Formats: sequence, C-alpha cells, structure tokens
Amino acid sequence: MRMFITFMLLAQKTRRKRGRGQIRMDKKKRKTKTTTVTPLKSYVPEELITSILLSLPVKSLLRFKCVSKSWFSLISDPNFAKSHFQLTTHTRKIEFISNDLGQTTSIDFEEELDLENASVKRFSFLHPQADSLIQIISSCRGFIFFQYSSSFCIFNPCTEVHKQIPLAPGEFETNLELCDLYYLYGFGYDQLRDDYLVVSLSCILAQEDVSRLEYFSLKDNKWKEIEDIYFLYTIDKIEPRVGSLFNDAIHWVAVHSDSLMKVIIAFDLTERKVFDMPYPNGVGHKCDHYELWVYQEFLSLWAMDCETSIIEIWLMKEYNVNSSWIKAIVFPVQILSPHQFSPICSTKNGDIIVTDGTRLLRYTDKGELIEGSSYRCFPDSAVSRGSPSIVYTESLLSLPGDDTQA
Repeated sequence: MRMFITFMLLAQKTRRKRGRGQIRMDKKKRKTKTTTVTPLKSYVPEELITSILLSLPVKSLLRFKCVSKSWFSLISDPNFAKSHFQLTTHTRKIEFISNDLGQTTSIDFEEELDLENASVKRFSFLHPQADSLIQIISSCRGFIFFQYSSSFCIFNPCTEVHKQIPLAPGEFETNLELCDLYYLYGFGYDQLRDDYLVVSLSCILAQEDVSRLEYFSLKDNKWKEIEDIYFLYTIDKIEPRVGSLFNDAIHWVAVHSDSLMKVIIAFDLTERKVFDMPYPNGVGHKCDHYELWVYQEFLSLWAMDCETSIIEIWLMKEYNVNSSWIKAIVFPVQILSPHQFSPICSTKNGDIIVTDGTRLLRYTDKGELIEGSSYRCFPDSAVSRGSPSIVYTESLLSLPGDDTQA
C-alpha cells in the first residue's frame, strides 16, 4: 500500500510540473491551449502497477475498480484473481448467515470481537422460505457453501458472485419415508483440474451395502456418480453433516460397521475416492458431542462431555498417522446449551473462537475465557433459531461455468 501511495504521489507531482511548464510556454506564445492529462501508465510501467495491485487486500481492490476502465478490466480478470489469491496473504473472516436469509454479518476475528470490526450485507439472490433452515455450511478459497431448502448455494461474500446447484439426483430417487438415510456433504477444490466439487454421500442406516456417492463438478455443471461403492460405515447422527476440508480432502467422523469403532473417512478431491483414517485413541468415552475442524495448521477433533461441559481438543500432528494424535487442550466452558457449542477457528496467536449459538467467545490456547470478548451476531429475533457460521478467506475468485454477479 505504501508503494502504491508513493507512485500515485509521484505521478501527481510529475503532472503538476508538466502543467506549469505548459503554462509558461503559453505565456510566451500568448496563446491559450488546453493541457492534456497524460494517462498514469505513461509515468508508471503497467507491470509495476499490476505488481502493486497484486499486493493489496481484496477490500482495496474492489474500491479501485472505479479508478479507470483499465483498472476495472485488470482487477476483474480471472487470471489476476488467481494470481492475487496465490501471492497475497489474505484476511480471514467469520461469516454469519441469519436463518431468515435477511442478512449476513462478517467479522475480522483477528481483531476485537465488536461491532466496529463487523460488516453487514443483505442477501439479494435468495428468498426467505417458511421453516427452511441452513443445515450445513462450509467454505473453500473464498466461497461459502450451504444447503437451503431444495438446493445448494455457493457464493463469494466479497464479490457477491453466486450459484445455486440442485440436490444430488440420488436424493430424489430414494423414498425417505420408508428408510432412515443419512447424508454426508462436502465442498472443496480440485487443484489438478481447476474445478470445485460438491460431494454428497448418502447411505441407509444398518444397510451399508446400499450407499451412493455423487459429486457435482462446477466446471462440467452436472452431477456424477462414483459407482461400485461398498460403504462400510454408519454415523450416529441422522441430521446432514458437512465435512472438514484439509489437505485436498474432505473429512467426516463415522462408525465402522464391523468393529463399531469410530473412524475418520475422507474423500480425496483429486483422486475422487474414499479412504479412512485413524480416530484418536483416548477421547473421553462420555464425549457425545464432537466434530472435526482445523486448528492452526492441523486436522483436529474437538469433543465435549455434555454433562460436565468439558472440551477436549486433539491435533493430528502428522497427517494420516495414528501415533501423531495428541490431546492438546482441555478446558471447561460455561454455556446454557452444550449442543449449540462449536469451535469455529483459531487466531494467529492460538486463541480459539467458539460460538454458543448466539454469540462469539474467545478463549486462549490454555482454555481460559478472555473477559469482554463476546460478540452477539444478530438481534434476538434472528438468533432464536440459530445462525450458522463459517470461516472464509477473502478472495476475488469467480466460479467456473455459469456464475452470476449479484
């Protein structure tokens, strides 16, 4: 930013000098002439302008789109957006979506959890529907993915690029009234094919041989089924669950049908196949509320004993190595509804940001609550039904295929 301001001031100074020289010539010739303003690129090489813009945050770039047509074209270029995402250190934020879809709230969790660091936007591409709740939510490369009513939605909070995707065909071919189904969902990026995938795995409880694994390719704009899947797992929760994205794979906690032991199953986004990973040994046997998440740079598991409200946080220090699991943090929490509790993310210094369904709370990496660090996301009328939250990375990226700008 400092370099950008410097060259802008230099350009203005150069224009003033040339303007004064032109006036002196006009006086000598006693003629009136119009001074022509030379474009900025005549003073500063385009390569330098591009290099400086690539170093700026997303918020600044969106503002600079109005500087000129050439800047608008450059900043809107998908190749520029990809380079910017790869080269720049990005701001991560927490996004809350009100269940009535009236608004979203973004907050920079590296700063203080207060209104000064929060921004509110209105939804413009979805219409509220009675009794429709956002059940799953995830994020990848600046895009937020969630299910609402009878479709999936993907949108970029910064650019407001969005896309709606129909539910997987397999969800319509099964009679939900005659069997108990569970669904595992996920959203991620296939680096090899430069494609985003929505993954849907459905299975009938107690019938592991009746399962279906499908994924939606945004590049191909259609659902595809991976056939000959013999699924050896069940889960102990009927409600749909979304997986944790880490190391180019989507991860869920499941129960092995034969051993009845918990395992972690993963879907490799590049290989497009399912594999399992070890669940940490020693997790409290009374921990009945648990999920995978990412703490710092590690695939992690948090687990809560809902009777005592004791939280355990486990880290997998080496990916897919059973012996690398360690119990890193144990601490109590004081909340009214334990089942509403969920860690969301960790800050650069290791603080843990959690939600109890209505507020954000900040704990140290020792499990100590930081006083005065709570933030209520929406008015009581909005949070009475819960407000899904997710961490996302600001980006200018667009979606392949038919994406829409709000």
